Amino acid sequence: MYRKTILSTFCIAIFSIACFGQFRITPYLLPADSAGAVQLTWFTDQEMAGKLAVWEPNTTDTQYYTPAPALVAALNYSALEESERGSFPDMFRNASWKHTVVLRGLKPQTTYAYRVIQGTESYTNAFAAAPLQGQRERIRFVAFADSETDPEGRHTKRPWAAGKQTAESSGRPEGLDNYLLTETAGFKANLRQIKAEKPDFIIVPGDIVQGGGYQRAWDEFFFHTAGKFDDVLGQTLLLPAIGNWENFGARNGGYDPQAVFQSRAKYKAYFSLPSNGHPTYQDTYYRVDYGPVTVITLDSSNGLPDSTDNDTNINISISTYPGDDLPDISRGSDQWKWAEAQLRDAHEAGQVIFVQFHHIPYSSGGHILPLTAEKSSGQAGVPMRAYTPMFKKYGVVAVICGHNESLEHSLVDGIHFWDVGIAGDGFGYSIDDRDPRRFNAYRQWVAHVDAPEHWRGHQLLSGGKHYGHLVVDVVPKGAQGYEVTMTPQYIFPLTDESGQVVATETRVYDHVVTASSPAPVTRP
Repeated sequence: MYRKTILSTFCIAIFSIACFGQFRITPYLLPADSAGAVQLTWFTDQEMAGKLAVWEPNTTDTQYYTPAPALVAALNYSALEESERGSFPDMFRNASWKHTVVLRGLKPQTTYAYRVIQGTESYTNAFAAAPLQGQRERIRFVAFADSETDPEGRHTKRPWAAGKQTAESSGRPEGLDNYLLTETAGFKANLRQIKAEKPDFIIVPGDIVQGGGYQRAWDEFFFHTAGKFDDVLGQTLLLPAIGNWENFGARNGGYDPQAVFQSRAKYKAYFSLPSNGHPTYQDTYYRVDYGPVTVITLDSSNGLPDSTDNDTNINISISTYPGDDLPDISRGSDQWKWAEAQLRDAHEAGQVIFVQFHHIPYSSGGHILPLTAEKSSGQAGVPMRAYTPMFKKYGVVAVICGHNESLEHSLVDGIHFWDVGIAGDGFGYSIDDRDPRRFNAYRQWVAHVDAPEHWRGHQLLSGGKHYGHLVVDVVPKGAQGYEVTMTPQYIFPLTDESGQVVATETRVYDHVVTASSPAPVTRP
């Protein structure tokens, strides 16, 4: 906690940015390997080398870097986007220059300040280096999914199905069918709270943008996280996972095979991630160790054979996909064998293990039916259940996903499964009351049912489905064990008696979950 307090105070003291004219994306932090190296990345729309300085506060040992900018053609606007430029005044020039520096040899648990000078502008922030693998420290991370950003979110209020009501509630006001906040307002408030939590890192299990092939959607995500709206990723490490929307071209081709290929190329251009030993599948699945915590990230985009109950997406076929970077999720695949090897190694090292991927395997929502089932969404989470015995064998504490745009918690063989798809887009909900095939026997809690709304006329007093995130605290307990606390937080819109939103505040759902990590295994 002392380390985080120092970092927070220091950031407040030194944070500065002149403006965003020469920064297309301000610096953001990614893991460079599984051993604590950090990658600092920023983008400009001009070919101009930036200058990076990194130093420890109160020392004179400053390191300087001048990375050569690399033009990334995959991030160009499409002809369609260019034709609509007049309607989007904050589009950039049609050029993306990537600047990347990998910082190795960082001192564990040390605060580093940095400054990037780009032309006449500068950006200054700070971050804390990770503890050594296995070091017994308190770790906090935040999880959210399904932010699905795009410019339309600035004025879009999503459909908001009424959930269960309290006995005292006067009921949802007639005609109130859409949520009280726009997508943008909800995501902004969510990120402000996440920043205030001072997490060590953030995991995002997919559906980051409203179409991986839609460049303006990526612009919008980074406006929120490393740009003009906010910059939480300038001081907090991001661990992303790829979701079905990152495979989708949206207005630029939908699920056309070439559009899927281009969409994945954009994702990988933004997120250069630790090596998984399979160059063909680089940046799609990876491992990160952060002190006593290990996070295994999988790519749940495709299962073989295609369009069967082993598959997660009816729209993607390996036979028509024009690339070779689409890993199979199935038993015996390269990804499967890699996952088991990493889980075994982390378990034997006594790490507290979490797994993230997009397609939630257990839920009562709209994406739970297998692909061959009648009225399936064609985007099934069920195939990922094949990994559950592996997760149990190697002591995984929690699996964190998205996909249904819901907040739902399930407990399967002692493993906690969370759908945290409530970042700032749609509002999914439990529909097993209408379709018993969607009954989730493992469900412990879901916001649609277990957070009943309390209305007094047009004023919402408590309860309901809202934008939010999951806070995970890993705390050393006893000689070797750890206690894990998982706290679902949400952004509550405060309304007056007429139903108008006057402010927001952060609240905690009445479903805080605690778990103990399994005992470490001694290597032979």
